[in-house]
Amino acid sequence: MTSQSFFSQETSVPSEKAIQEAKTAEEHQNKINKEQKKIEKHQREVKSAEKSIKKTQKKIEKQKASNQKTDSQIATSKISEEEIQKLKIKSTKQKLEIDKLELKLLQQKKELEEIRASF
Repeated sequence: MTSQSFFSQETSVPSEKAIQEAKTAEEHQNKINKEQKKIEKHQREVKSAEKSIKKTQKKIEKQKASNQKTDSQIATSKISEEEIQKLKIKSTKQKLEIDKLELKLLQQKKELEEIRASF
């Protein structure tokens, strides 16, 4: 066997060190990929929570506007006492709905803070 063929055989077989380095690199890459997925999931959760908060805030604003309209009708309209009572009941229901939505909003904000703190 010539020395040239001996060296070519030696370089074609990966060394134990090279194999170990490749395994270590692969493990490291797997850890990076796992962490990347974890980060992406966290970002999706934050976005979802923020979207829910915005949606609830819009509902609150809409409900408040509707309630103001009802209160305005009660104050300015010259309608029967029965209609005024109906409007007052409607206004009270709207205020209750606003309170429910505000409670929901507080819970959503708390959940968002918990999501942010968990990472």
